[in-house]
Amino acid sequence: MNAAHTDAHDSQNTSADSPDTSAEAAAASLRGRIRPLPTETDDETFLPFLDLCFNWSMDRPRIEIEDLRYRSDAVFYYRGWGREGDIAVAAHAEADAQSPIVGLAWVRLADIDDVVGRADEKVGGDFAAALDKTGTEVVRSEVVTEGDADAGAVAGSGSDVPAGTDTDGSADADDAATEPAATESAPADLTPSDEQMPFTGYGWVAADIPELSMAVLPDHQGQGIGGALLDTVCALARMSGFPAVSLSVEDGNGAAKLYTDHGFVSVGRNGDSNVLVRKLG
Repeated sequence: MNAAHTDAHDSQNTSADSPDTSAEAAAASLRGRIRPLPTETDDETFLPFLDLCFNWSMDRPRIEIEDLRYRSDAVFYYRGWGREGDIAVAAHAEADAQSPIVGLAWVRLADIDDVVGRADEKVGGDFAAALDKTGTEVVRSEVVTEGDADAGAVAGSGSDVPAGTDTDGSADADDAATEPAATESAPADLTPSDEQMPFTGYGWVAADIPELSMAVLPDHQGQGIGGALLDTVCALARMSGFPAVSLSVEDGNGAAKLYTDHGFVSVGRNGDSNVLVRKLG
C-alpha cells in the first residue's frame, strides 16, 4: 500500500527508566493484544486506518473517508477482503478480542491479471526495471504468465498504506471536456474498470511480493504498537511463503524511521515516495 503511516516513535523505548523486567512485561502484554484479522472482515474496519494512511500530513488537503470508499487507489487496499494472499493483524485496546481495534497492519497482493498486464506493457520479467527501481538491494521476481495466473499468488495483504503519488482522483482530461459539469458534489465511482489503467499499488514491486499498509490511532501511538504489528504481519507473511513485503512512504513521513529500524530498505522511488522492501526468511 502504500504507506504505513502511523507510529513514528515506536522504535523508542516507552519506559526508558523502568527495569528490564517491566519492559518485558509490557511487551508481553502488547503481544497479547495483537490478533489476526478474520478473512470475513468488512470494509468499515479498514477505513479509519486507511484514512490515517492517506491523510498522514496536516499540510495537505484532506481526503474524506467517503471518497476512500470509491477511489480506485483506496479500494485496492481493502475491498473484497479475504481473497488469496490477504493477511492482516489488529492491535486491540485490551487483551479481549472484543475490545476496539487501535492499530492495524495488513498486506495484499496486486490482482494477478493487473500484474500480468503491467509486466507485458513494461519490460517483461524484470519488475524492478519496470518501475525504474534503483538502489543497493533491488528485489526481482519472475513474470507470472497468462497460463500460470491461477497459481501466481502465494496463499497468505502495503506499504504501508498508500500515500505515494497522485491521489487527487481527477478525471481524464478528455472525459472532463465532454461531460457536463455536475450540479451536486458527489464522490465519483473510481473503482477499477476495463477503461482504466490497472492499479497495482503505490509500493508495488513484484507479482509475488505483497504491499504493506499500517496505521495506529493517534491516541495509541508511541507505545510500541506499530513495531509489534509490523513484525507480526511480516512473520505471518514469511510463514505463508512470501519472499518479501513492500511499502511506499512519502517524503516527510516520520514513519520511515520505524520501517528502516525494522529491516526495510529502499529499492527506488515512486513519485514523491520511497518504495521500501523487507526481505523475509
